[in-house]
Amino acid sequence: MFQRIGRTDTLRHEVTEYIKKLIEEGKIKPGDRLPTEREMAEQFGVSRTVVRDAVKTLTGIGILEVKHGVGIFAATPDSRFIARQLSGLVSNENDTIKNLFEVRMLLETAAAGWAAERHTEEDLELLLQNVQFHEASVNVNSINSLGEQDRKFHVLVAKSTRNPVIIRLMKSILDLLEVSNRKTLTIEGRAQQSVEEHKDIFRAIEKRNVDEAQNAMKKHLSSVIDSLHLID
Repeated sequence: MFQRIGRTDTLRHEVTEYIKKLIEEGKIKPGDRLPTEREMAEQFGVSRTVVRDAVKTLTGIGILEVKHGVGIFAATPDSRFIARQLSGLVSNENDTIKNLFEVRMLLETAAAGWAAERHTEEDLELLLQNVQFHEASVNVNSINSLGEQDRKFHVLVAKSTRNPVIIRLMKSILDLLEVSNRKTLTIEGRAQQSVEEHKDIFRAIEKRNVDEAQNAMKKHLSSVIDSLHLID
């Protein structure tokens, strides 16, 4: 079913588009199980990292579902609502990243304010634990752990809004931006700066200060955008 992909600078994009096309054409049907990452990498003639990034992108927009310990599946129609809304947003090209960050700035700034209003004590405990783990990851300089903890913080903020739509949208946007976000963490000093910004957001949410939470989130996202310019 899969064919080898040409050696270009956009391997991940090509793999993503190819899998997406197979699903759109009905060659892969909702609920179908895909080959493993290793098998797809061999069939496409690319690295597992390329396949993994493509799967993460397609998972983020609801086209694929990863069931840990089970496999990779084509999403069912109900779980592909966001995929239809974000049709075509499946690359990390500059315009796409810019467009996604404009949406993220609006959505997540508002979410931080709602989190300040609506959070529970359990939410605070999970956020604090995340910040502590995130800081520990900086100390051991683990990019994978840094990326995971960074993403988890933003998902936890979204969950603190008690709004399932915001949670789903944030997860999708974060998955689409994951590759570029991880690149920013390789910039010297950026990881520690991100932790400090997360601490500011956490403190504002803890105090139930809506304006402070929104401003802290806006400052953080602006800082991320500045970092992205350094890796263009």
